[in-house]
Amino acid sequence: VFFLIKCKKNKQKEIENALDKILQLKGVYYTQNALAEKFGYFDYNRQVGVIAQDVQKILPEAVTGAPFDIDKDGNSISGEKYLTVYYEKIIPLLIQCIKELKQLIDSK
Repeated sequence: VFFLIKCKKNKQKEIENALDKILQLKGVYYTQNALAEKFGYFDYNRQVGVIAQDVQKILPEAVTGAPFDIDKDGNSISGEKYLTVYYEKIIPLLIQCIKELKQLIDSK
């Protein structure tokens, strides 16, 4: 038997200046480099993404150390501090950006 427990989040505040934050990001096409093979990645198809370092500057909650480069204590194994983006954590920023854009449109 499963029970669903309703949990409320402690709301801190809405994301401010979402449009400005989004404008600091760029969507890119990329293909993996040869170094990725050392970590078990062999997909040379064109990919789409964002630059983790750019995201880290504006939304650090959406970036973490790459799983292949993190030891049990959360330290970089290689010393290179490879990063991974949690794309799903960018969605709230996009939602706020859309709302800001609508306010801009409505105010004209």
